[in-house]
Amino acid sequence: MKTLFLKPPMGKAGKNVVRDFIYGCWCNGRRIGGMSMPPLTDLLAATHVRREGLDVEFLDAQYQPEDYDRHLGNKFSDILAVAVMSSTQSFKNDVETFKTIKNLNPRVKTIIFGSHPTFMPDYCLKEDAIDFIVTREIEETLRELTGALLNNESPADLLGIGYKTDLGEIKVNEFRQFMDMDDLPIPDRSLLPNGVDYFNPVVKRLPYTTMLTSRGCPARCNYCTAPTFYGNRSRVCSAKRVLAELREVKRLGFREVFFRDETFTAYKSRNIEICETMIKENMDLTWIANGRVDMIDKETIKLMKRAGCHMLKFGVESGDDQILLNLKKGATSEQAQLAFQWCNEVKMDTHSHIVFGGPGETLETIKNTVKFVLELKPATVSFGILTPYPGTELFDKVAKIHPEILDGSKSNMENLHTEGFFSDVICGLPGETLSKEITKAYRDFYWRPSYILNRLSNIDSFEEFMILSVAGLNIFQFSLDGKK
Repeated sequence: MKTLFLKPPMGKAGKNVVRDFIYGCWCNGRRIGGMSMPPLTDLLAATHVRREGLDVEFLDAQYQPEDYDRHLGNKFSDILAVAVMSSTQSFKNDVETFKTIKNLNPRVKTIIFGSHPTFMPDYCLKEDAIDFIVTREIEETLRELTGALLNNESPADLLGIGYKTDLGEIKVNEFRQFMDMDDLPIPDRSLLPNGVDYFNPVVKRLPYTTMLTSRGCPARCNYCTAPTFYGNRSRVCSAKRVLAELREVKRLGFREVFFRDETFTAYKSRNIEICETMIKENMDLTWIANGRVDMIDKETIKLMKRAGCHMLKFGVESGDDQILLNLKKGATSEQAQLAFQWCNEVKMDTHSHIVFGGPGETLETIKNTVKFVLELKPATVSFGILTPYPGTELFDKVAKIHPEILDGSKSNMENLHTEGFFSDVICGLPGETLSKEITKAYRDFYWRPSYILNRLSNIDSFEEFMILSVAGLNIFQFSLDGKK
């Protein structure tokens, strides 16, 4: 009997769901150029569970529908438990998946982990189709839980789980202590579906993979679940551990890495050691990382570029400093200008994340933010509507005024970031207005002839041209009708 780590089919949301962050800030659709990500969190958990000799399988039903159908056909007869990572936006879809499995085989234990069970445990456990929840950091808890189930032992006292008693009473145990990042295994990427290259519009070379070298974030933005999920602390892998995984990635034939850390640039001294070693060993890996505009400097950007980094992604969010204060961003528009200036001088590509609908947003601040982004001259930009996630200060404020928001799961992968969700409470602008401003912003940025010519002139290979062509078509279609 084995544990199946399942990435469920997403129905109308399609294949290009960025469903890899455990704390639940996901996105999908043509708005992000048709991007998809390898499910790194699932791989890491499955690899850790397998350390104890437990049999595991990973299945991405979005890319392996025939394997999913095979399990449906044999009624999951060889499966002990099915574990699914869930966010608020995928929760209802994930429950339907569990219902299907339970109807076929009630014996299978269902386990849900991620942001929604962490922040809304009672809502999750009220669902008959859910047997167990796992909260916050998952690896050690899943290892102990699946081991107990396999050995027919009671998991009732395990830290980090929730369950229902025989009488139907909901029990949620205390959180488990966080692990040392270096104690985590290198994810076994052989568990990924064969022959599938996950698409990403900003990579230069395929196949690409993702890596996570830290957990948590030094910032305290009031709209992000990461700080609360990780106990308002950051932990990092050592340079030695990161380099070991990079060498393994290289051995497996990957050509590019997307570091999925919330704020990779926050760990300067460690990153210098990583970059210098990559240069010394001539790793020939191109890569992308996330940064903060107040946690970067020009010399570090130069070193990162020499080590193979070709893009830094920044959460700029807004060009209005009062809105940034309202969001508790901890950074200013002036710092954004300087960071993008340095990157442009070094010829490092940049991506700017922008959200409309923050506290204090008006049509005038939206207009000014679009103008601000054009002045930053990023290589790419994504515009989205601010969504209140459970586990954030923003969600709690909305819930006090409108308790009918319940667990927030009426926001789903089909409307996330493109339709307002209680936006009138947050900023006073109706969702329909914000939706129109999103598509207009995409047209204002991407439809400029000067932008198109500049992007075409900086293409390094036919491979990159094909990647940009697919991404461009997705974004063009979204900017026409605003539909994912």
